[in-house]
Amino acid sequence: MRRHKKLIWASATHFMVDFICAWMIINKIPGSESWYLKMLLYNFLAFAGQLPAGVLLDRITARSDKAGSITASAGCFLCLAVLLTGADSFALTVTAGIGNALFHVGSGAGILRKYHGRASASGIFVSTGALGIYAGSVIPMINRIFIPAAVILFVLSAYSLRLTAAEKKSSITETRSGQTNAGNEKPFSDSPGREALSLICLFLVVVLRSFEGSIFSFSWNDSIITGIFLTGAVFLGKMLGGFASDVFGSLQTAAVSLGIAAILLAVSDHMGAALIGVLLFNMTMPVTLSELYRKIPAYPGTAFGLLTFALYLGVLPLFSGTGGVSSPAVYSVLTVISLILIITGLLLPEAGTKKRA
Repeated sequence: MRRHKKLIWASATHFMVDFICAWMIINKIPGSESWYLKMLLYNFLAFAGQLPAGVLLDRITARSDKAGSITASAGCFLCLAVLLTGADSFALTVTAGIGNALFHVGSGAGILRKYHGRASASGIFVSTGALGIYAGSVIPMINRIFIPAAVILFVLSAYSLRLTAAEKKSSITETRSGQTNAGNEKPFSDSPGREALSLICLFLVVVLRSFEGSIFSFSWNDSIITGIFLTGAVFLGKMLGGFASDVFGSLQTAAVSLGIAAILLAVSDHMGAALIGVLLFNMTMPVTLSELYRKIPAYPGTAFGLLTFALYLGVLPLFSGTGGVSSPAVYSVLTVISLILIITGLLLPEAGTKKRA
């Protein structure tokens, strides 16, 4: 357990940061002036903002091993500050958005580096965010809710400083050489064109998954209890997908999970089929993250930022009112398209390698 302290801290803090940000945004922004623009700005800073932050973090990490941990800690303290100060809606939007982005990219890049791109670690880390967002969105405005939330986040933030101070210097040269220890790593193609097309396919998979997730609407999901079941399916899917990828391989995990998900989501009016379908649908989240990192192992911050930027692009249509396209048939078709894209993205480098062999 001791060697996984950073992963445990990052996963627990991920829950708290997303819980606090969701609670503040949902309870304090609606009803304020220009609330729509503030919601758009928050999502831009919190998600799209991770890409430039990740690029900058990679440059700083070349000089300081602890840059990622310091970035994550700074994000925690920003979120804590906006919670305690009772900032107005605009200051809350900007500060919480930046704090959220810094925590995610700092922690996410650190997990990728520490575990050499193993999908199981990334799956554990990303999965807890779903629980935090849902919890923060369903808990109503309670005057004193910020007290226990602030105490917990303060303890986690303070502990992050201890973890950062205890970090041992690692070899940046080894990381930048592109050598990873992921159990199912594939040989890279020497063709820049194939690699670029593969990366684009994986990027589009994340965009499409984000869009499809944003339009999910099930007739049976009409209470907090069913919402908990649905959120639990998302959580388990992201976590189990990482373990499955490490054991069976990225291609096998993606093909089986999305193939079955496409069938089940076609009959998602039935609660059981929908829950299993959503679980399987989310299993590719850590797969795409680990595969993006393996393509650019010297730049974990950029890899993590690319994924979150894709998530942001995927939810943009929601702000333009495209929710009317929701239906089981649409979910199934979009999942099949995701399946084709991810298989293409995973096979392209291998095809180039085999052809030259």
